[in-house]
Amino acid sequence: MEHSVNIKVILDMAIAREEEAYTFYTGISERQSNPAVKQTFDELAQDELGHKKFLQACMTDPALLSKVPLPTDYKVAEATDEPDLSFDMKPADALALAMQKELSAAQFYQGLAAAANDPVLSAMFSNLARMELGHKTRIENLFVDIGYPEAF
Repeated sequence: MEHSVNIKVILDMAIAREEEAYTFYTGISERQSNPAVKQTFDELAQDELGHKKFLQACMTDPALLSKVPLPTDYKVAEATDEPDLSFDMKPADALALAMQKELSAAQFYQGLAAAANDPVLSAMFSNLARMELGHKTRIENLFVDIGYPEAF
């Protein structure tokens, strides 16, 4: 029963982090002058609400989190500088900022997984890291499409 209390605490923390990401993306969207950047951050904010709902479902069925697939990580975020936040960001810069935020979230959970003494909790943190890496991969794919357009 000890694990269920700890898992609830972990999921509560993860839900709070998704709410923070939603607030972050919404706040950026509200201040953007570029309609494409505004739309991108609106979509990212909605994604975070979806992640929150998923984590809330995990409260009743923690096994759901173990079904998150391990995404392919091309490490685009790691090879991209984090741009400064501004009111007139270009779409590629907006996505670069978002993928850096998702990378940071994944690294946070990876660190907790490595530090956990309990294998059940370590697995929970690893699964949360996988979920964040999935977010990062999705944003990286968008970034590659915008940031590195093919020229013919």
